Amino acid sequence: SQAKRFALGLEQFQHVILDFTGVDLVGQGFADELFRVWQADHPTVTLDVAGANRGVALMINRVAKP
Repeated sequence: SQAKRFALGLEQFQHVILDFTGVDLVGQGFADELFRVWQADHPTVTLDVAGANRGVALMINRVAKP
């Protein structure tokens, strides 16, 4: 549910840069909801990731793979 609240209004944009600078970790549920479920529901919106540490990037990549 946190990812759903976080993503409210993002569908209004074509390109979104998500800056994870200073974020130590991201839960699998959050990453899955945002980068798999939400992205599938909004294919015209491009989500780009910036500033992700290795752990955050691994979690995002794990759920975002088809």
